[in-house]
Amino acid sequence: MTSPERYQNADAAALYALDALEADERRQFEQALLDSVELEQEVRGCEEVAANLAYGASPVPMAADLKDRLFQRIAQQSIGPSSDLVELLDLPIAELKHQAAELDWALMPGNSGAEIAMWRVDDCDREVAFFVRKATGGLFPNHAHASGETVLVLDGDFVVDHQVYRSGECVSSPGNTSHQPKTLNGCLLFCVSSMDDDILES
Repeated sequence: MTSPERYQNADAAALYALDALEADERRQFEQALLDSVELEQEVRGCEEVAANLAYGASPVPMAADLKDRLFQRIAQQSIGPSSDLVELLDLPIAELKHQAAELDWALMPGNSGAEIAMWRVDDCDREVAFFVRKATGGLFPNHAHASGETVLVLDGDFVVDHQVYRSGECVSSPGNTSHQPKTLNGCLLFCVSSMDDDILES
């Protein structure tokens, strides 16, 4: 809105009454108000209508599951990694398996018999993408998450909180939590997690 003539209508008066104009537009409109008694009356009428809107609306009952849906939404936003590395989770499983076969593997800390192979690091967000494998069933190291972690099962099975995840399935854990997952028969995993995670004593 750039000219006073633009404000000489009911729409502009309504926007002004609802405080929906930008600061410079509001100033121009107020200047137009000084020159028009009719425009001022239109604004007063709009302000009266706006003031009564809340009282004229019928009450709407809150959905019974609103609280649950709200907490689910909050949980989804706070779980899992936040860096660009998370996009690697969308790669085909066959491609991730091929990548895992090309990397150097080392034993994980914690005497679990699990191995780890580092792939990519995001120093800015302090997150890392890596592979974990375990040839036989058993526990993984007990560990604490500094921030969210997402694990994609590439092969075998992965058990978290009594839930078994298999090839193609993801499991996310929020930050400031700890757990000790396991595998029943061995597995290959792709993980995106924090560089600041800690191995805990079992």
